[in-house]
Amino acid sequence: MTTATTPIDRLDLPAWSLRTVTLPEPLEFGESPEQDLAQLRFLREVTSHAVRLRWTLRGRPLFPLETHVHLVAPSDAADQRSRAYAAEWGLAYRYGSFYYRRGPSLVVVKDVRPGVEQSRMVITDGFDAFLRLAGDLPAGGLSTSGPVTGDAEAAAVAVEAGLAVAAGDAVLILPYRMRHWPVPYVAV
Repeated sequence: MTTATTPIDRLDLPAWSLRTVTLPEPLEFGESPEQDLAQLRFLREVTSHAVRLRWTLRGRPLFPLETHVHLVAPSDAADQRSRAYAAEWGLAYRYGSFYYRRGPSLVVVKDVRPGVEQSRMVITDGFDAFLRLAGDLPAGGLSTSGPVTGDAEAAAVAVEAGLAVAAGDAVLILPYRMRHWPVPYVAV
């Protein structure tokens, strides 16, 4: 197993899949909803690529714990208040509790996070808008030129369905793409 300490901006997530990475600086939360969404987006991508991230929490996300409990939990905290929140997050975290899989003209979402009603859904109408909002479009596939007509409506529907959170114009699709199926597969 490879282990590294690296700054966020140099992290090539696919190259670090199934390896351990330690962030040298804490991830800051609680200063603004937009900043929190950016940090949670990073954690969503790290979780999606199954990077074994060791990171320190500073502050507390402005969004409820159930919106991010499925993302890789902090391994440490910068202060006592952050430590209590990091411990709560770590106890509730379970890989595979909120993810999506892509299929031909569809997206399948599984949600078994603690504290929310368990659900499984298949998205066929608007699957392309979901993938655009998630930033998960294949090269040469659907248009990647950014938001298109209907994406604002799709974002509102995703937020209402509990699949996303928003702050201003920023939207974060909450479930991560399951890229690495765990063994045993019944674990998720």
